Amino acid sequence: MTATTDDRDRTGTGTGTGTDDTASRNVFAPSGLPGAAVLGAVIGLLMLVLCGVAIRDLVVAAGWTDGDPWLAGAAHWSTETSWTGWMWAAAIACVVVGLGMLAVAVKPRRPTHLRLAGHDVLWTRRVDVARRCSAAAESVSGVEHATTVVTRRKATCTVTARDSTDRDHVREVVESVIGDVESPKRAVVRFPNRVRFPNRRGGGRR
Repeated sequence: MTATTDDRDRTGTGTGTGTDDTASRNVFAPSGLPGAAVLGAVIGLLMLVLCGVAIRDLVVAAGWTDGDPWLAGAAHWSTETSWTGWMWAAAIACVVVGLGMLAVAVKPRRPTHLRLAGHDVLWTRRVDVARRCSAAAESVSGVEHATTVVTRRKATCTVTARDSTDRDHVREVVESVIGDVESPKRAVVRFPNRVRFPNRRGGGRR
């Protein structure tokens, strides 16, 4: 569950009981890194390399070392070179790369937490919701094992239970856990005759 003093400083106010101690600003849910973070880091490294080349050319121009300036040579080559067929492919590639960079720049951040129902400044992780659903199902008498996968739209709980287990009660306890968060709104409880237990590694699985 996520709620800190810094969160309260950044988040906004609302009419619910969970927003009485917040400032008059919008509430933003926790989210992951922007899509342009990795690309921006790569571009930053390339700019540092370009700066290094520029410094090297300045050293050559000052006469501190021998050699030809690279940037000036590249600029001269580009002005003297005539248009050839392979440049069409380079131009198209530049357009595609530019459009891809634009799409990455405007891509929304991926939410990392789920908002608790009735609270604008309290969140929990999907994996924690999955663990709570599995624990709630396993607390019912007759349930041997439960595995839950939580996605943006639903929570799927796979339950291994004896024939005498009250399956309606299992569904009720799982739905009560899902009711504590705003999304997902739907809980699916399955009782397969034979279950292959999935790998427990992953963001929203327990």
